[in-house]
Amino acid sequence: MAGKTPGPFPNCDWRFNEFPNPAAHALHVTCVELMALAVPGKDVGNALLNVVLKSQPLVPRESITAWMNAIGLVITALPEPYWVVLHDRIVSVISSPALTSETDWVGYPFALLDFTACHQSYSEMNCSYVLALAHAVWHHSSIGQLSLTPKFLSEVLKPIVQTEFQLLYVYHLVGPFLQRFQQERTRCMLEIGVAFYEMLQAVDQNCQHLSYMDPICDFLYHIKYMYTGDSVKEQVEKIIMTLRPAMKLRLRFITHSSMIETSSVAAAAAAAIAASTSSSSSSSSCGNPQPAPSLSSSSSNNAAASPSTPSQHSHTPM
Repeated sequence: MAGKTPGPFPNCDWRFNEFPNPAAHALHVTCVELMALAVPGKDVGNALLNVVLKSQPLVPRESITAWMNAIGLVITALPEPYWVVLHDRIVSVISSPALTSETDWVGYPFALLDFTACHQSYSEMNCSYVLALAHAVWHHSSIGQLSLTPKFLSEVLKPIVQTEFQLLYVYHLVGPFLQRFQQERTRCMLEIGVAFYEMLQAVDQNCQHLSYMDPICDFLYHIKYMYTGDSVKEQVEKIIMTLRPAMKLRLRFITHSSMIETSSVAAAAAAAIAASTSSSSSSSSCGNPQPAPSLSSSSSNNAAASPSTPSQHSHTPM
């Protein structure tokens, strides 16, 4: 265990033991001791998360990822009340001022969400720690535990995601597990894909200006061509048609571009017809009609305008 000599467990033939190796034995006895505590499971789960989130000075910086993986192994081996507290931490981070306020930092928020770079430069924040810890926990989770993610996205996170930073944080949070969802729970993958577009719709309606449209669209194209395909086409098309023109233009290959072009052409044609109709009606109602010229005046004018003809009678000389 961790390269220490002598090890915490005596040497034995693990082939005939109840546990396959010392690590499995240590995990089992740790979970038994935690479940035997006379406190609610929620408190135990929060205490496990706080080992990394609030006790960083006691954790060696060079082994922070090993501690996160150890917490992920322990907390996912416990019943649901112990590990579901991670969802509350994610909600608190997404609702924090770091993701709800507008910031003009260079590289923000992508530099903030890079845990390795932030940790090495001593510039990490709570949101990057929670992101890395959530990845460690979900990496060790079973597919049954991960199956709660679509419900968590649609019922808990979707109502509170209103800014680009919050949307990018959710994409960073769930993105690494799309491959596993696609292989083991295709239905969950489709539900997550629709939830991503619904969050984008809320952000598009709430924000006056979007600064990260290209990265967002790149991620959505990646989901379409790698995981969902046309399985969520009907739901996605309805959402994309409600987005702002710049976003709709970037996502034109996800929907049927002919639909967008046809609708725009039809709208332009209807506007042209309405404009011509209104102009013709206004000219006919506002213009003064000129009286038709009389026949006598026209004939007199023609007579005056025509040259005189020579007389047909010739005079003989005297």
